[in-house]
Order: sequence, then structure tokens, then C-alpha cells
Amino acid sequence: MKSEVIPYLIPYFISAFISLGVAFYAWQRRQVKGTRPFLWLVLSQALWTFCYAFELANPTLKGKVFWDDVQFVASLMWPLMYLLFIYEFSGLHWRRPHLVWSVLATPLFCFLLLLLTDNRHHLVRQEAFLIPGGLIDVLYYEFTVAVMLIAVYVYGLIFAGIYILIKSFAHAQRLYRKQIALVLIGTMFPIMGTLLTLFGVTIAAQRDTTPLTFAISNVIIAWALYRYGLFDIVPIAREKVVENMSDLVFVLDSRNRVVDINPAAQAVLGVKNGDVIGQSAGDILPDWQYLLPLLETEQENLSEVEVIYKGEPYFLALKITPLYGDNETLNGRLIVARDITSMKQAEQKLQEHAAQLEDANVELLALGEVKDEFVANVSHELRTPLANLKLYHDLLLRNPTRMAAYTEILQRETQRLELIIEDLLTLSRLDRKDEAIQTEATDINMLVQTLVQDRQRLAEQEGVNLQFQVQTSLPLAMIDASMITQALSILLTNAVNYTPAGGEILVYTQMKQAPTQTWVGFCVQDTGYGIAADEQTRLFTRFFRGEASRQAGRAGTGLGLAIAKEIVDQHNGEIELHSSGVPGEGTAVSIWLPLFISFNGTA
Repeated sequence: MKSEVIPYLIPYFISAFISLGVAFYAWQRRQVKGTRPFLWLVLSQALWTFCYAFELANPTLKGKVFWDDVQFVASLMWPLMYLLFIYEFSGLHWRRPHLVWSVLATPLFCFLLLLLTDNRHHLVRQEAFLIPGGLIDVLYYEFTVAVMLIAVYVYGLIFAGIYILIKSFAHAQRLYRKQIALVLIGTMFPIMGTLLTLFGVTIAAQRDTTPLTFAISNVIIAWALYRYGLFDIVPIAREKVVENMSDLVFVLDSRNRVVDINPAAQAVLGVKNGDVIGQSAGDILPDWQYLLPLLETEQENLSEVEVIYKGEPYFLALKITPLYGDNETLNGRLIVARDITSMKQAEQKLQEHAAQLEDANVELLALGEVKDEFVANVSHELRTPLANLKLYHDLLLRNPTRMAAYTEILQRETQRLELIIEDLLTLSRLDRKDEAIQTEATDINMLVQTLVQDRQRLAEQEGVNLQFQVQTSLPLAMIDASMITQALSILLTNAVNYTPAGGEILVYTQMKQAPTQTWVGFCVQDTGYGIAADEQTRLFTRFFRGEASRQAGRAGTGLGLAIAKEIVDQHNGEIELHSSGVPGEGTAVSIWLPLFISFNGTA
């Protein structure tokens, strides 16, 4: 496996381990009805995620097919477990449940038999081959009729579970509707992941987003079940026997004297039953002063309190129940204290996970907005030159006598289209860091002067006065000259495009001394439209185009400054922008670069 592939696989392993954590949580409560199918559901999804990562990492066709086969097993298992979980969660009761589940599982077992014997009949995978990719070769094969039928069947199981949930939601009480709604939301994430994959939408460059959604789904469902206590509500039918209870139980008389105490409470207080019977509750619970005011009321009281025991904080859920005799007189109180420390800690962790999921959701929404803006901008910019190319191509065929004029327009639109594509490719290469920067000691004055001279003709054509001002005795900079030239070219092009005729552009080199470092660089200052304050924070964002571009009527993709910033960042430099936002006062953009340090330590 290539080392470059490891970062690509990390999201899948994180997703799988999160699912395993949820499975461990469910396994600890496996005695409770409904937990076992949820446990197998989560484990099957974790298996699918691990196998998908192993398939991506394996370089051979045989290895990829093997892991793809194991994924089939997991993908068949979790829909059935999901339906079984929803069945128990919703409290359904079928007359012959074993027969029902046997019938539902039969098509899955039949498909597994086809999968195991596929080398003989190829009803599952007719022909498999690898499609070479950048980092990972992709396994590809046409879906057979058997695969399509089983896909329809497993999604039928999933949607049957969703239907049961929706039906339960319609008839549930208000409290349980929130829980059912969260389970429904969790169910939607894998379906959304599958739809995104089918439509070719990628997140963080991942080819298949379905395995990434399992962890989110499992955390949400587990949080919903935990939040509303489904897994922790265990029916306890006890009247007189309290000896084996892990909860702390105290029985007080009408004068708040201890008449009974169970072993769990004795162990926590460090006392024996005979030593405390008949004593006041205030005497045996000196550290529980918060409890005494609750004993003054004759109403049932439920509360959660924090106590310090052996220097450690503990959380207790208290229930104080008044005990009345036949004549409705108060005979005493029953106090039950449950240690909910682990529950509180788990709740806090789930809240942290929920906050992380919320942050991830915000990030996904932001990425969606960027994608939408990208599609709108690029499609618009590509559509215009393509439309012109088609138009003037047709005009050239109809009127060959104007070949020179039409050819000039065709060449201009072709160059415009090429520029858009080159910007996208440049940004993609910078993101992937395909080409390491080749730094060398460079004279900034000479680099800037050369490019300014090249841009003089363009400035004259636009009616703009372009001037260069040099700062003498500048130290050499340690840079990749071609990349910094590209960044400066972007700044000059923007200055020319967004400065009206008659305006001025001043390019000058400079040096500044910071507390810990000396910088050399250059500044491009114009008298153009300027940039509004609310746009300045977004100006280096990819695909963003401000009001100045609309005022100037200039085409572009909004990638130029993003490319310049990426180049400067890879040089460990800084890029600064200053503008009052007032038309005519223009904009000044400075780029600062690190110095070349010789072997003797001088710049």
C-alpha cells in the first residue's frame, strides 16, 4: 500500500472505530430487549467500513474482489438487523415471529450462496477489472440482475423499517416522538450517503460516502436511545427484597429515623445495619446535608445531586417517596439513591459528540455553499466562451470572407477558456502539492522589474499608468521564482482590470523588520474601485468575486487571489490587503517573503 493512500483511508477507519465504540456501549447493555439487534446492526456497518478501506488499500484485483465479497455480507446483514431493531424498538408483536424472520432472511442466504459459488456461474459479478486512478486503482464491474434484485430487496427492508417508525411516530405520545424523530434522522444518513455516491458527489475527496455516514447514524441513534433512557429503563418488580440492589436504599420512619438500610448503602457509608438502625438520618448522613430539607416535605421528590466520596465527584439520582398508612397518615419515607456517574459521563461524551456532529454539519453546509457558488461561477464563465466559440464558428462557415475578424475572436475566446481551465488546474496542483517548490536565492528587484516591463503594454492598452519604484540594497529572498512571478502576475492583472482608464498603478519593492524575522517583498497599489470592508475577509476565498468585478465588467473565476495566497503560504510568507473601499483610493496588496540566509548566517 502506498504511503500517500493512508490519509485518504483515515476517515473510514475513524468512522469504523466510532461505530465499534457505539457497539461496545450497546454490548454493555445486551441483556435489555432491543439491544442485541442494534449491536449486530452497528457491528455489520463497522465491518462494511473496514472492508471498504481494505479494498481501497489493496492493490490487486483478487484482493479487492475478496474484500468486496465481505462487504456484500455486511451489506446484507445490516438491513435485516435494522428491521429487527425497529421491530423491537416499536414494540410490535407478530403471531409467528420466527417464521417471519426466517422468510425475510431466505433471499439474503440465497444471494450469499450465489456469491460463494460465483466463480462457477458469474451471476453476481460477470467481469471485474481495475480502473487506474491517481492514488488508488478502483474495482469496477457491471451490476447483474441478481445484484439489482437483492439491492431492491434490502432497501425494501430499510424502507419497511422507516415506514414502521413513521407509523409509530404518528401514534406515539409527545415525549416518545422526539426519540423516534432522532432515530429517523439517524436512519437517513446512510441513505443520503448512498444517494450522494450514486450522483457522484464527493465529500473530502472520498469516492464512496456511505461508509462515512454509518458513524454519524449510529451516534445519533445511540444518543437518542440513551437520551430518552430506552437502554437504561429495566423493569424492576421488587416489593420487599432489596438485598441485591446496587442502588442505595434507606427506609425512615415518620421522625426520619433509620429503620432499614440495604447492603449497598452500608458499603458506601462504611457502617453496619445494627449500628444505624434507630439513628437519625442527619447523624448517619452528615455529608448529605442537601438531603435533610427534602425530608421535611410529604410529597414525592425526584432530584439529581453531586456528592464527593473519597475525594471523587459522584452523581446520584434521588427518589424520596412518602410511605402512608391505611389512614393516610405519614408512616415514613423510602429513599432510593442511584449512582448515575457513568451515565452523566457518557451523556457528556455524547453531548460532545453531538457538538462535533453539529460542527461537522456546519462545515458540510459551508462546503455545500462553496460547491454551489463554484458550479454557478464556473458554469457561467465556461458557458460564455463556449457560446462565442460556437457562434463565430458558425459565422465563419457562413461568411468565410470575414475569416480574419472571426479568427481573432475565436482565438480570444479560446485563450479565455484556456485561462479558466489553467487556473483550476493550478489550484488543484497546489492543493495536492504535486510539485514541491524549488527555492533559491532570488533578487526581488530584478524579478519584479522584469514582470512590470512585460505588463507595460497591457497597461497602456487599458489607459492605465504603470510605474515601478525600487528599493535599493534589498537582501535576496529564498523563493521559487516562477511561482512568485505567477503570484505577482495575478496581482498586476487584477490591478489593471479593476483600475479605470486614467488611473495609476504603482509597484514597489520593500523590506520590513519584525520582532523575530526580517521580510522582503513587493506591493501592488492601484487607484481602482477599492474593496468594501465586508468583502475583504472573503477576498482570498476560492471562487469569490466582489463588487469591483461587476463594476469593471471583467470575466473571471475568482481563483486568482486564492492561487496567490496558496503560493505565498507554501513559501511560509504573508499576504496583506489594504483598502478603504472608496472608489479612486484603490487597493494595495503586499506579499512578504523570507530572506535567503547564507552559510555564514548573513542575509
